[in-house]
Amino acid sequence: MESVFNLNARSVLKFFLKVLFVIVLLNIAVLALEYYLKTYTNSTITGSHSFKLYVTGMFNLEGEKNVPTYFSTINLLISALLLFTVSRYVKNSNRPLYFRQWRFLGFLFTWLAMDELFQLHELSINPMRSFLQLVLQKENLGFLHFPWYILYVLLMAGVGLYLARFVFSLPRRTFINFVVSGGIFLSGAVGMEMLGGYISSNTDSDILGKLSTTMEETLEMLGIILFIYSLIRHLEDQKSLKNIVVNFALAGKGTPKAVEPARTEVSEVKQAVSV
Repeated sequence: MESVFNLNARSVLKFFLKVLFVIVLLNIAVLALEYYLKTYTNSTITGSHSFKLYVTGMFNLEGEKNVPTYFSTINLLISALLLFTVSRYVKNSNRPLYFRQWRFLGFLFTWLAMDELFQLHELSINPMRSFLQLVLQKENLGFLHFPWYILYVLLMAGVGLYLARFVFSLPRRTFINFVVSGGIFLSGAVGMEMLGGYISSNTDSDILGKLSTTMEETLEMLGIILFIYSLIRHLEDQKSLKNIVVNFALAGKGTPKAVEPARTEVSEVKQAVSV
């Protein structure tokens, strides 16, 4: 028994953009409802456990372990799967260059998925904030109010040095797509995080902070969606195919016999990818 899934870059991009639009729309609707109830009514429902759990908690982009979080985590894991797929094909091709770098990126995105799901980066906020306040001798850190990203920027700089030759060896279209998707992601993860820190430390506006978070998370999710599109498009370009077929072969009564990520309708797989 076989389950076959056709992956087409444009179709995947359209699907994920539609899902992103719905998630952002629900987030805005929830924020608007909360603002209206707090500002124009005497209702105390916004402070109830049920409202926080099933309304704001479920769809707020600022929340944890909710619909937006799971969507982001799944997208990061899909990116990791595609990166491992490219690494496998490059390793088995006639030009097995940089398959380790593709695999390294796969592990990196797996870590980012776990970070997104469990908010691991937030564990460093308070220690780093205290350290910066001590070093800079000031209480208000402004743009550095959420300083977790400093460690990540330093780590990414090291990763960038390791991957520099690999990145510049990519086909032009793939290189441009990676740069654009990465730039959009970082503008949210770092740029909007800095702005959110400034707002939190210098204003009492709750709505401004939430709008900043909405923009931050939207840019992050959009960047990952474009990265997924870039990876599938890269596979299509390298294989000269219109689509990619992911074939999960099952034996017996549903017992997995073999899993072949992104197996395609090509007879000579080893000659399919050149990077």
